[in-house]
Amino acid sequence: MLAFTVYDNKTLMAHLLKGELFDHFTIRQAEVNSFASFSINGTKEESYITDEDPELYCLWADIKPFVFQTVRGKKLPKSMKLVFSLPKQKTERYPNAKAVFLNLLFRDGSLLCTTSVAEETFSLEQKATKQWDEDVLNFFKKHEIPIQIEN
Repeated sequence: MLAFTVYDNKTLMAHLLKGELFDHFTIRQAEVNSFASFSINGTKEESYITDEDPELYCLWADIKPFVFQTVRGKKLPKSMKLVFSLPKQKTERYPNAKAVFLNLLFRDGSLLCTTSVAEETFSLEQKATKQWDEDVLNFFKKHEIPIQIEN
């Protein structure tokens, strides 16, 4: 598991809510506390899961407009929690991984991110976790989003 703080909240939020940088992630859960509290479960309804699109969770691209509507305005939201994962077919590069997660928590003007991996079977090697953490760090570096790793 990796924990880090994003120092350029404005840039990250622009990528997140207006850009396409996070659109390839699936969204497992979204909670926004602004003028009211909103909660989104990213699980697709069964009738929307097909052989052509077997993914169980909605893409961020599909949920993003709804989240954007809840946070836009003159005041910042009190808090926002987003739980992202990679689509199932993209987790194959992570040995023994059932799912890989990127969690974003915005609260009190600070944006904390954590990573995690759900393993198929228990393993002490943590290969998937190490690879996912490295990939997430490279993702933020590639897109010039400054971060500070927490101890």
